[in-house]
Amino acid sequence: MAMNKLVGAAVRRPGWADLPRDLLESVLGRLPVPDRLRFPGVCTAWQSADAASATARFRAVQPPWLMLPFNPTARRQSPSGGGGGGDGRFLEAKFLSLSDGRAYAIPQPAPAVSERICVGSSDGWLVTADAASELHLLNPLTGAQVQLPSVTTLPFVDASRDADGRVASYDLRCCFGDGDNNGDEMLVPPESFAPDRLRYELYEKAILVAPPRRQTTPSESWGGYAVLLICQPLYRLAIARAGDTKWTLLDTPSRCWVDAVRASSTPAADGHQTVYTLDSVGRVEVWDMDVTAGTTLSPPKEIAPPCCCSGRACSMSIPCTKYLVELSPGHLLQVHRLRDKAHARYKWEPRQERVEYTTVKAELFEWKASAGHGEWARVDGAGILAGRALFLGKSASLCVPAECCPEAKGNCVYFTDDGPWSHERCHEVVPDVGVLDLADGSYKVPRGAVRDLLWKWPPPVWVFPSCTN
Repeated sequence: MAMNKLVGAAVRRPGWADLPRDLLESVLGRLPVPDRLRFPGVCTAWQSADAASATARFRAVQPPWLMLPFNPTARRQSPSGGGGGGDGRFLEAKFLSLSDGRAYAIPQPAPAVSERICVGSSDGWLVTADAASELHLLNPLTGAQVQLPSVTTLPFVDASRDADGRVASYDLRCCFGDGDNNGDEMLVPPESFAPDRLRYELYEKAILVAPPRRQTTPSESWGGYAVLLICQPLYRLAIARAGDTKWTLLDTPSRCWVDAVRASSTPAADGHQTVYTLDSVGRVEVWDMDVTAGTTLSPPKEIAPPCCCSGRACSMSIPCTKYLVELSPGHLLQVHRLRDKAHARYKWEPRQERVEYTTVKAELFEWKASAGHGEWARVDGAGILAGRALFLGKSASLCVPAECCPEAKGNCVYFTDDGPWSHERCHEVVPDVGVLDLADGSYKVPRGAVRDLLWKWPPPVWVFPSCTN
């Protein structure tokens, strides 16, 4: 019997652990994120392949996740990792995967994720504002985090501090000019905000011009990134790049910017990246942005004139939010999201900041360029998307091909609630999140999210997860 065991061990059949490394890495690069995370738990050989695959190819676009609000009645986690009690904060974020309809709880680094609000999402990274209204880049999948320059480096934000040096309040000044306190024209007296309230008033949207990359230095710090911020007052643009110690305000007088999108073309070898920006009247400008710290950006070039949607929306009788999407290199699409008031809960004298709005339709406009000029033409949604899906909100405005994300329904727009935000609205009003089918006009909550979207904080956001680095 002992001899039979020895013979059997000598002729052991190859198993999962014996698969070639290049085959394992090829499979790994094609897995959706949940399976990607389970992969190293199969055996030590697969764990080794996972550790060596930092540069492996991954699916061009991962199936999106929806970052869900917290259930305020759930037991909260203590900083020490215990299940209950503690300081009443959540240390895990919950994400709904569209690929399997399941929710996943993932631990997050400090500051507590329950004290943050997301103002941007791109390339697997979130741009979050903490309880002191300071901004961080956060990869919720890996826990990697990058501190962005302080909010007090914006020229219209001043901080008042207590005896211990902690911020007691912020003053937000509304002025024209470059913010040097010399020659600024003050429109209204500065308004004071508690540290956790400034973020609702200041941040409109953050766009990742270039994602962080792990540097091959002894410190292994993060570099190569650039963040474009649309902020108040007056919907201005500011940029911060790796190595910058402050936000740089871009000189764009008399423009109210509402969205921006990074061009899908490959960045130039010298670190320049093309970015399209959209203002409140539908005008588009193109920027050649240098992601190198401290460099001066060239002035933008206007490439598309204003674009007006239906008369009802343009008359301001119904809220309209504009988004800019690049369908293919240089092929631009505007999406105008129209909302209407819903008085289901507030039938008498609704307080304006608590009135619920719900998406009722979307109008799409294609930029048709011609020699020397061009125009925005309203188009049929199903025709222009051709089976693709749009994901819009605080996240980067993306058009996702069906072959890259078969779990998403084609010819639909996946919306998340992106404002107008206030502390009261974010904590008391159910967010406007849904899937708008352009074929039949229906608007439904994403599959698997009905129960979680009964909660409100923080407002949900789309995440295209990334395991890179």
